[in-house]
Amino acid sequence: MKGGGALSQRPPACYCEAMREGPLHWHELDRTLVQRCGVFDLYRSRRRNGHREGDFHLLRARDWANVVPVLEAGGRHERFVMVRQYRHGIDQVTVEFPAGLIELDEGPEAAAARELLEETGFRARRLVGLGAIVPNPAFMNNTCHSFCAEGLERVEELRLDELEVLEVLEVPLEELQRRIGQAPYVNSMTALALFWYLRYRSA
Repeated sequence: MKGGGALSQRPPACYCEAMREGPLHWHELDRTLVQRCGVFDLYRSRRRNGHREGDFHLLRARDWANVVPVLEAGGRHERFVMVRQYRHGIDQVTVEFPAGLIELDEGPEAAAARELLEETGFRARRLVGLGAIVPNPAFMNNTCHSFCAEGLERVEELRLDELEVLEVLEVPLEELQRRIGQAPYVNSMTALALFWYLRYRSA
């Protein structure tokens, strides 16, 4: 995922405004910016629930776009275009679906198309929205939007950021289903996108 620049302060796209009230809701008393870290901003939020009051650390980040690029959909040789890359957080190489941050001036579908093109060189004739979900609502505010990319055509070479290093590969559906949750298929957003895709495929 790529990032940089100021972050949007809008609430998550799939957040329910009706859940802002009631006995479970914590009311914010104060918020302080602790650190800007490029892909996210760290805040300390003072909140109260009845007689309970405390500080909570929150990460405000841009929404993400996640793409499931499908080759030969529905057939015995159904497979995905995926990317292999090193992940600094776990100090390991993973295999994932193309994904990235949604820029401030674009929507989720446009971001999905851009990330697919930049990371794999493929363009899709059709992008289908699969679903959206909040990755970690305990301390993050953003939403991950997943799309299925169909009718793929390789149109150009990769366009990667200066510090982005990855390899493009094809992974059979059967392998991903069998090994999801095992190295190198350990990215939670890839597991989620696979779930969305399988539900879409069976509809």
